[in-house]
Formats: sequence, structure tokens, C-alpha cells
Amino acid sequence: MGADDGPISAKQVDIRLQPLNKSGAHADGAEGADEEIGDQIQLRVYKQRWIVLLTVALLNNTNTMSWIGYAPSGNYVNSFYGESSAAWLSMIYMLCTIPVGLFAMWAGREWGLRTAILIAGWTNGIGAVIRVISSLDFVPEDLRFPICMTGQGIAAIAYPFIMFLPTKVAGSWFPDTQRAIATTIGVMSNPLGVLMANLISPAIVKSPDHVIWLNIFTCVPSLAAMLIATFGVNRSEPKIPPTFSASKPQMDFVSGMKSCFSSKQYIILLIVMGGGIGMFNCLYTVMLELLCPSGYSNFFSGVCAALMIVGGVFGAAASGFFVDRTKLYEETLKIALGAAVIFGLIFLQLTLHQGLSVFLAITCLFFGVLGLATYPIGLELASECTFPVSEATSTGLIVLSGQIQSVIYVFIMKNFARPLQPDRMHIQVCQLTPDDTVNTPKDNTMSIMIFSLLATLLVLALVVLFKPVYKRLEAERGNRATADKAKELSNQNKDRITLQAESAVQPLQEK
Repeated sequence: MGADDGPISAKQVDIRLQPLNKSGAHADGAEGADEEIGDQIQLRVYKQRWIVLLTVALLNNTNTMSWIGYAPSGNYVNSFYGESSAAWLSMIYMLCTIPVGLFAMWAGREWGLRTAILIAGWTNGIGAVIRVISSLDFVPEDLRFPICMTGQGIAAIAYPFIMFLPTKVAGSWFPDTQRAIATTIGVMSNPLGVLMANLISPAIVKSPDHVIWLNIFTCVPSLAAMLIATFGVNRSEPKIPPTFSASKPQMDFVSGMKSCFSSKQYIILLIVMGGGIGMFNCLYTVMLELLCPSGYSNFFSGVCAALMIVGGVFGAAASGFFVDRTKLYEETLKIALGAAVIFGLIFLQLTLHQGLSVFLAITCLFFGVLGLATYPIGLELASECTFPVSEATSTGLIVLSGQIQSVIYVFIMKNFARPLQPDRMHIQVCQLTPDDTVNTPKDNTMSIMIFSLLATLLVLALVVLFKPVYKRLEAERGNRATADKAKELSNQNKDRITLQAESAVQPLQEK
């Protein structure tokens, strides 16, 4: 470079620096910039998420067994506790969910996941112990039902706290590639509880005196779930979130409620998914009453419910994996629910005829595969449609809708049933003895017609009107794109400096 060369302006060039070594000052500065970017977008998943999910699944399973356990052996339970006691011991869950549900959603949002788990665990365990006490020999016969109903009512308080936990755990602890399957595991523990109740209850209860063994069967795992909830879950959320959406602040309870009810797509989902949950709950509750007038035994009623659940477990697992990879929530929900309604209507019509055990079993299986497959997908869609509303609110409202509609559908099935025709009395197996006035067989033709019409209207509303926007997925994609762009710019600029305008590099003098 000559002596007559002019100065080099900082406005004209950028100077790229090459680090002398990895421990040099320039390299340290670049690493610091990377660390700063990393801190802004840091995500992490913890192994502890599986413990939290297992706790929620166990609570859901044991609480549901307590709910459904009396229905498969309803005629013996009625003889032990009193007329219509089996129906009321199931109905109390639906009735308690309605007033407690809103408080549970608020508490889950304001107090956190761990507090909701503790409340659910302890009320579930205490209720189970009281039910066992109600069936002990020293308890007067006229006090059995009030004591059992008290325990069942306390356990029913747990259900509203449990109902939103699967999606809340999935959203707070799991990455977006595992959210649907995590929700499926948490949600499907509920019908698995129904399965266990329908298989084990008829096997245990062979006479009214065996009801105590049913109470013990539901008590032991409920106490185990209470202990795991107390000592196994030590925080509501992970220290570092697993996804961008989990790191974003969620709406408070009141704002979340307003946002849910201002979304047309969410309201459609609220009605349709609530109706689906209500119809499943209704069928679990009245399965024996549907089948025994046509000569099907308690055991076969349990088998039908079991096939429904077993099919549902496989269907939900398959749909969970499928939507995790494809994100085709809407399409999967519409196809599965439409096909499920078809098989459900066929099943209801078959219950009116005797000697069709094989066909009833087949339709139950397919109804379960397709119907329960929609449950976790619907709850995930609720979170997608309402983001950033808390999952406790969006999911809780749907399950609350399901409980309200459960009461309506059970009312329809019971109040539109007519006395069984005299020429069919020799077929029915509802009565334990010829002079049994507690377990009266009914003709469910009118009830089934109304039930079928409502199911058809719900699925038509879903297919025609429901067109969701995946707000949570879009937010995560946008955040991920922004973070990737910021990191790319940082990598491009970290080895480049620009001199200040007032500074100049003086030319070297030749010697």
C-alpha cells in the first residue's frame, strides 16, 4: 500500500474478523451473542412429565370406576341400597359437576395444576373410604344409602377438577409432537375405568351382600392415586416450557370465558362434543336397562361396554398418533364422529330385539373405535380454537357441557320409556325374582328414537358448520419462524464489524 493512498472510510466497507482461536476474545463475544438468543427461545422437556401424566391418568381411571361401578350390577345394588339407588349413585356425578365445574375451572387457572391434582386426589380417596363404611355390617339398613351417597358426592367433587387435567398437562409439559398422544393417554384412562367397572363389577357382585367387595375394589386404587398425587407431583409447570405456546401468558379466567363464548367455532364444538360426551355417559349408565328387557344378561351388558372401551382405546391411540403427525384435526373428527353415529344408531335399534348378541357386540366394538377416537381430538381442538385461553377453561367447559347433556339424555331414556309389553315379560332378565318390584323392565323404543334423532342433528351440525382455525399451531409456527430468522441473522453478523463514521484507518507508511 502506497504512501499516497487515502484513508479508508467506515461507511465504505465492513471488515470480517476471523477468530484467532476458540478461546479468543472475538470467539467469546460470538458465543455470548448465541447464548443471549438461546435464552430468548430456550425450550426443554422433562422426564417428570410422564409422572404427572400417570398421576392424572390414575386419578381419572379410579374416579370413573367409582362413578360407573354400580351401574353394571344395578339390580343387586338396588336391592342392597334401595330402589333406583344405582341410577342415583351414577347421576350424582353429573349433578355435582354442574355447580362445581365453574369453580374447578377457576381454581385450576388461578391455583395451578398441582392444587387441582391434590383436591382431586383427596376428595376421590375420602369418598371411596366413606363408600366402604356404608356397606359394613354394623351400619343400619336405612342409613346405607345416605352414607354411600355422601361418599359418592364427595368423590364426584373430584371429577370437575380431573376433567380438564389431560389437556392442561399436555399443553404445559409436552412438546407439540406429543400433545395429542398425551391428551389421549390422560383422557382414555376415563373409559378404561368404565371398562374395568363393567368387567369386574358383574364378576364380583353375584348377590346384594357382595356390594361391599365392589366398594373395596374401587377404594384401594383410589387411595393409591391419592398418595401418588400428594407425593409424586411437586410443581404445576416445568421450569423451562416445552413449546412456545406454553411460554406465552394465558388469559385470566373471566377473559378466557368471554373469549370462548365469543368464538362461533368453539360454541359449535362445545355443543357437539358435549353432546357426544353426554351420550356416551348416558349409554354407560343405562346399558343394563337397554339390554335386559330383550333377555341379555348383566355379564353381556358388561361385555358390550367392555368392547366399546377396548375399541375406543385403540381408536383413540391411532387417532392421537395420526393427528400428532398430520395435524388433520378437523377432518379426523368429522369422519370418525359421523361413522360412530351410524354404528351407534344400529346398536340402539338392535337392543330392541332378542338373540342378536353377535351383532350387538360387533356394533359396540366399531362404535367404540370411532366414537372414543373423537374425544381427545375434540379436546385438543378446543385448545386450538381458543388459544391463548387456558386449557382448564376451554376443556372444562366442554366436559361441563357433556355432564349437563348427560343429565338430559338420561332423563330422556328413563322418562320416555314405557312399561314392557306383557308378551315380552318372559324374555326379560331385569327382575331378580318374579315378584321383584324394584327392577322393572321397560320398552325403550320411544327413548331410542329421540336419542337417535338428537345424535344425527349433532353430527350434521359438526360436518356442515364447524370450520376451525388452529390458533395455537399458527402461533407456534410464527414464533418458531421468528426465532429461526433471528438466529440466522445473528450467525451472519457475529463475525462482522462496522467502523464508526468518525474513525478512519490511516495508511501504512512504507519504509
